[in-house]
Amino acid sequence: MKTLIRTYAAAVGSGVLLSWSFPQFHLFPLAWIALVPLLVRTRQMLPKETAVHFGMAGFAFYLILLQWLMGNIHWAGGWAVVGYILLCAGMSLFWMAMGALWSVVRGLWNGRGGPLYLALLWVGIEEVQGHLFSGFPWGVVGYCQGADLPLAQWAAVGSVALLSFFVVWVNAQFALAWSQRPGRWPRLAGTGAALLAAHLIGAQLMGTPDYTVKPFRAGIYQSNYSQSMKWDPDYTIEMVERACHWSDALAQVVPMDVMVWPEALLMRSFNQKDVWDPVSAWAQRNHVPLLAGSVRTDVATNGEYNSCVMVGEDGGMCGYYDKIHLAPFGEYVPFEQRWPILRLLIGFGGVTPGHEQKTFDARGHKLGPLICFEVLFPELSENLRSQGAESLVVMTNLAWFGASNIIRQELEMARLRAIETRLPLIHCANTGISGVFDPWGRFQPVAGLMDGEDFARVSEEWAGLDFATLDRRMDALEVAAPGTRPVPMGPTVFPLASAGVALLWTLVAGEVLRRRKAGAA
Repeated sequence: MKTLIRTYAAAVGSGVLLSWSFPQFHLFPLAWIALVPLLVRTRQMLPKETAVHFGMAGFAFYLILLQWLMGNIHWAGGWAVVGYILLCAGMSLFWMAMGALWSVVRGLWNGRGGPLYLALLWVGIEEVQGHLFSGFPWGVVGYCQGADLPLAQWAAVGSVALLSFFVVWVNAQFALAWSQRPGRWPRLAGTGAALLAAHLIGAQLMGTPDYTVKPFRAGIYQSNYSQSMKWDPDYTIEMVERACHWSDALAQVVPMDVMVWPEALLMRSFNQKDVWDPVSAWAQRNHVPLLAGSVRTDVATNGEYNSCVMVGEDGGMCGYYDKIHLAPFGEYVPFEQRWPILRLLIGFGGVTPGHEQKTFDARGHKLGPLICFEVLFPELSENLRSQGAESLVVMTNLAWFGASNIIRQELEMARLRAIETRLPLIHCANTGISGVFDPWGRFQPVAGLMDGEDFARVSEEWAGLDFATLDRRMDALEVAAPGTRPVPMGPTVFPLASAGVALLWTLVAGEVLRRRKAGAA
């Protein structure tokens, strides 16, 4: 056992340190050194050994990062533990691939270009994670730096992938300086200077939010309905009526241009009369458009959709959006159409994906909706921006996972979507943290509590994020005008270009290795 601990302590330590860089702990400065023990430990190892150590680091990283999945024990029983461990093991395979490839390429040229190749390779592997088998980009390293606002502005240049590139490159440079005495201090000084410059330039990229050119105020209702309550049909109409009641209280106190309710607040299809009538009446009564998360049943296609519906201030339906990117093993089970027994075994699934993204008009202001899991995918936000969205609206329900670290991790992903697109982002959660991001990632949390039968703002000391979880809250917050992006196509091009360069570099290395073996033979 001592030998095992001594062998893999550095790898596991790197995984733990990197996980601590993310919320809940969010010790984000640790990310700049987290990978150093792993990289130093594997410096002299063969590809196969390096892959194992990288895999151990990745497994430790995901075990801590994804511990919120354990909340599924309440819904799926012991299978949740098995699924959680298998997912972490599966995600660690990407790390193993990185370790093996980096070891091969670094060895071919005696370490020259190692930090650059590893950073490019890391971005490329994260791109694969984000798309393979529908994609699960949870754990993208750049997300841990969202709270470092000066540095996070680089996401407007090259998306969250550019932040991942910075973090991995700095770690590799520090590891190389630690391992090689010649040139150590110049390397450390150069890397430190680059890190400082990135922060200074990032600070210059930050702008001042504009609330005057096109004033817009969003009402947000954080309902705090438990998942057990949401699945109980006896509460379906009561939840709608309570949402209308509290939204009435807010509308009487604060003017607003739109009211937003979270994902799946309407747990019966909005086209059913007993659900639609109170929703429509609320919009007419307050003369305010309403964007409400809902389920939708399509009798013609027998489809069940996770949707949102836009209600005009006259009480009429302006349109709906069906979620197009579903959460695997929650809303759908991979291959469930071919093998229906999988859905029976897992107990979830059955949701039908939508076909296209949409924007909605609220008093001349275009809103681009993203439903829960969709906030993980930058291309969806980019598409909404290209459709003319002036604000992104993330509607989410994290009641499945209690007060776990998923709440703040998902919020940091939303922050990066705002920075990448330079659009304000309205974040409306059922349980968790609701509020508004400006286009540079500054966050204003919802600070109103329901006091008896009235709406009341809480004091400043209770308005922050530490107290915003699992409360029933509401408020109407100003939404800034969109910002200007420093490199308009950068967030789309950089991840693909990095992945392409990494692939080309890897292919060239493979050819060099093949020729060396042929020459030796």
